[in-house]
Amino acid sequence: MARIRSIKPEFFTSLTIAEQPLSARLTFIGLWTYVDDNGVGQADPRLIRAAIWPLEEAPDILQRTREDLQSLQEGRLITLYEASGRPLVYVNSWTEHQKVSHPRKPRFPTPCEVRQASDLHTSDSPEDYRRTPETLQSPPEDDAPEQGAGSREQGKGIEGNPEPPASDETSPRLDVERVCQHLAAVIEKGGGKKPRITKTWRNDIRLLLDVDGVTPDQAIAAIDWAHADDFWQAHILSPGKLRAKYETLRRQALVQQRKNRPAGPTTAPREIPEEEIPDALKF
Repeated sequence: MARIRSIKPEFFTSLTIAEQPLSARLTFIGLWTYVDDNGVGQADPRLIRAAIWPLEEAPDILQRTREDLQSLQEGRLITLYEASGRPLVYVNSWTEHQKVSHPRKPRFPTPCEVRQASDLHTSDSPEDYRRTPETLQSPPEDDAPEQGAGSREQGKGIEGNPEPPASDETSPRLDVERVCQHLAAVIEKGGGKKPRITKTWRNDIRLLLDVDGVTPDQAIAAIDWAHADDFWQAHILSPGKLRAKYETLRRQALVQQRKNRPAGPTTAPREIPEEEIPDALKF
């Protein structure tokens, strides 16, 4: 159920918000009404699209919602993570965006609580994960009473490490490692420095496979297709960007495929039905 939230004038003069595309800014505001009183909601793009863009009829609205979420995470305004195998989204610095007078019981754990439960030993304390550098000398948000936006810009996210928590698995997933290794090798082959495969890389590829339903073969094919293109080879340099632009790459590859298909005197290109795309597409 959507919730009534408040928005402060500082939102519209925030430099952090101004760096986001217009669509992502509206999606960010819409997320405030979508998440629970703890600042957390399910990170299923279909549910978010239905809640935030119910009357939008553009055919690419679902993909734009995915891209907005990726852009907001890259801007450190939200955190995409998992808990008990469920993909979740958390609005960073939630209690600085909203003052909830009578919060309902949380349905999902925050990233801080997931990290504490997983007993992850990192250089940053769990409290630091949810606070900006300006407040590192203040009491943790979890221990302090709810406050409004204060004097800081509304919408300013955390400046620390926003990486979603790693999987509970004791060893890396073979399918995730396969895609990560392939992307790193392709980037190095193209003349760049071979990137280090980080926890963020693995998490983005895991979300691409598990949440978006892309197979490892399709992900690898998308990487190869992108790095054979003069434009895309300079842009697909991380799993996060691959995930954000996957649908665009897929559509462009289909258009190219149709253009290259020989046509006889009585044949004409046909539109590929949506249900045939996964089987027909190998980039």
